[in-house]
Amino acid sequence: MIKFFKYFLVILSFIPSLCFAVYDSLFLELAKVQEESIQPINPITLDNNSDRIISDKLFISEKVSLDKPNEQSELRRMLKTKLKSYIKTNKELINKINSGEIVIPDDDLKFDTKHDLTNNQRFLESSYEDFTENKIEGNIHYYLTNVNDENVIISRTEIEENLKGVKTLEVDLVMSNPDNILKNRLNLQGAVKRASVDNIRSIIRDIRTNNPTIKKVVAYVISPILESNYRRMGFETLFCL
Repeated sequence: MIKFFKYFLVILSFIPSLCFAVYDSLFLELAKVQEESIQPINPITLDNNSDRIISDKLFISEKVSLDKPNEQSELRRMLKTKLKSYIKTNKELINKINSGEIVIPDDDLKFDTKHDLTNNQRFLESSYEDFTENKIEGNIHYYLTNVNDENVIISRTEIEENLKGVKTLEVDLVMSNPDNILKNRLNLQGAVKRASVDNIRSIIRDIRTNNPTIKKVVAYVISPILESNYRRMGFETLFCL
């Protein structure tokens, strides 16, 4: 699906007269982004009463590039291990929900939780192929958002350039620590919120500083929460290309 989406965008870039909505994707012109909208933010966590606690520490951002093979990059090896662990944990959580070991009495909540985990599994496995295939690509980067040395969100990005030389950053996969998905859905102690907001902010801060030739950001989103977070930053559905 991700590859189809990319090819679709490439085709559209050659047909500037088309005018219609591109669903499941949001677009941002970086020139329109205000500095205050990309400042680092504080995590919110749930305590044992499910009350929200604002942390006094900011999220910590980390970037992993695929410009070197696994054997030459400790960060790549660490991320590969993390993805493998998440894939295992994510699958276990889905199985426990299906078997009833994790009890979710509300059918709608159970469906939404399984839906989030199923999508997360697909994205994790797709990203993991970058590392099992030992892909070397200078335009692919992973952005991690951490709290107290614990990872919460991982986004896979790729820089594309059209025939006019205009560069676009594509946020094609956004994955979560599966334990945090479950904790957020069930409002359990330790759930971390606002990580996806800080994650996209860190991405934009990085490209503004280190790759200012990028003029647009495209994000493929299927989560209503993620879409809402992106839209608050100024991402829009594209109707005219």
